[in-house]
Amino acid sequence: MNARSPKSDVSPLPFVLTAIERLTEAVESETRDLGGVGPVDYRAHSQRKSQGLMELSRLEPTLLSVRGHPRMRAALSELLAKLDANQRLLNAKLEAARTVAEVVARAISEGQSDGTYSDLVWLENRR
Repeated sequence: MNARSPKSDVSPLPFVLTAIERLTEAVESETRDLGGVGPVDYRAHSQRKSQGLMELSRLEPTLLSVRGHPRMRAALSELLAKLDANQRLLNAKLEAARTVAEVVARAISEGQSDGTYSDLVWLENRR
């Protein structure tokens, strides 16, 4: 009779790989949407990524036992590459939004101003 419990015979690797795959799919989905022309549901993507991170966090104790496994390292490497591409696109979208916001704010400010408080008056008087 085997002294080990049935649970000890089960490798945590499939559970960890499944969690990493789900998180990778969530990141890929967001990256596809960010690269498209339509609207992006940032909240839904954020929720999916948060769920995946929570799932991985819960598996953290078992990660140590499989961290050296080649499939685990490959899955994490793929996830990191996808996260890097995702971060680049998110940063580009954020910078574009900032630029548009600055242009709109400037246009509103200039449109509402009658020139009373403009520095152009002071510059012209100095000449």
